[in-house]
Amino acid sequence: MKRSTAVRALVPIYLLLIVCTPFAIALGIIGAAPGLAWRLGALFVAVPAYVIAYVFVAGGLSRLTLRAIVPGKYPRDLGHEVYGPRRLYAVCWTAIYYCPPLYHVVLAIPALRRLTFRLFGYRGNTEFQTYPDTWLRDLPLMTVGKGAYLSNRATISPNMCLRNGTILILPVAVGERAMIGHLTMIAPGVTVGDDSEIGVGGAIGVNVRIGSRTLVEHDVCLDHGSVIGDGCTVATRAYVGRGAIVHDGVRVPAGLVVPARTVLNSQQDVEALVARGYSGRETLSDPFGTHELGARSGIGSLT
Repeated sequence: MKRSTAVRALVPIYLLLIVCTPFAIALGIIGAAPGLAWRLGALFVAVPAYVIAYVFVAGGLSRLTLRAIVPGKYPRDLGHEVYGPRRLYAVCWTAIYYCPPLYHVVLAIPALRRLTFRLFGYRGNTEFQTYPDTWLRDLPLMTVGKGAYLSNRATISPNMCLRNGTILILPVAVGERAMIGHLTMIAPGVTVGDDSEIGVGGAIGVNVRIGSRTLVEHDVCLDHGSVIGDGCTVATRAYVGRGAIVHDGVRVPAGLVVPARTVLNSQQDVEALVARGYSGRETLSDPFGTHELGARSGIGSLT
C-alpha cells in the first residue's frame, strides 16, 4: 500500500521535472541575453539545450527504477516491488516517446540517440533504423542488431498485458540486417535471426524463434512457441500453430495451416499436409487462438 501510494505521488512529480526543468533552462538562457538581438540568437542555443536537458532528466529519472525492468510474470499492482517501479520507468520513456518532435530529433542525431538509449538501459547496438511511431518498450530487455530495420507502426514489445491481471515480460532480440514490416507485432520472448524478414501485418507470438535468412511474408501468424529454422519461407497468410517446428530450408505455402505441435522436417512433410486439405480460412478471425489461450492463461495485449 505504501509503495502504490508513493508511485501515484511520484508520477506527477516525474512529469513536472521532465517537462518543466528543460523549459526553465531554456528560459534562463533566453532571459540571460542582454538585449533583443542577443535573445534572438539565444533561441538557437535554448532549443538544443531544452532537448538535451529533457533527455537527461527523463533518462536520469528512469535509471532510479532500472532494476525493475526484468523478465518474469508480475501482477499489475502498483504496490508490487517490480510493477510499481516499472510504472515510473514507463513514465520516463513515454514522456519521450509521446513527444514526437523531440523523439524525432533524438532518432535523427546518432550521438543523441545513443545517449538516450543508453540512459534508458539499452545495451545493444544503436545502428539500426526505427521511427517515432515504431513502438519500442523496456529497452534493457531489447537487443537489435546492426543494420536492422524496424518499420513504422511496428510493435516490438518485451511486455504483454494479460487478461488475468498480470504482465508477462521476456527479452526480445532482432538480428543484424533483419527487417520487421509495417504493422507487424512482435510479442515477448521473440528471437529473429540475422538477415531475416517479417513482412507487413505479421503476428509473432510469445517465445517464437525465427532463424537466420528466413522470409516470413505478409499477414503471417506464428503462434506462441513456434520455431522457424534457418533459410525458411513462410508464405503470405500462412498460420503456424502453437509449438509447431519448421526445420531449416522448408517452405510453407501461402494460406497453409500448420497445426499445433506439428514438426515439418522436410518439404515432403509440407506436401503431405497440403494433401490433407488444410486451409487458412478458419484461423483468420482469431490468429493467436486467444479464445483457447485466454481461457487458460489470459494472454492479452502488447504494451
